[in-house]
Amino acid sequence: MLYDTLEMETPPVDIPLAQRKLDEELGGVHIRRAIVVPNTKLAYLARLAFGDGDYRVFYNDMTAALMWLSES
Repeated sequence: MLYDTLEMETPPVDIPLAQRKLDEELGGVHIRRAIVVPNTKLAYLARLAFGDGDYRVFYNDMTAALMWLSES
């Protein structure tokens, strides 16, 4: 799954925490995520949202994110 946050405004911290709680409730569901961010603030919130999940944060690099998602 690709998350493009390049034009996203910084959300309040309760939004990433709600995402983390949702992921915990899904339990065994495995979702590989590439998150494209414009700055360190959104990168931090992405890491907060997805914790130890299978994800990677990319700074302004949509191509690398898509390549990473296509790897098996």
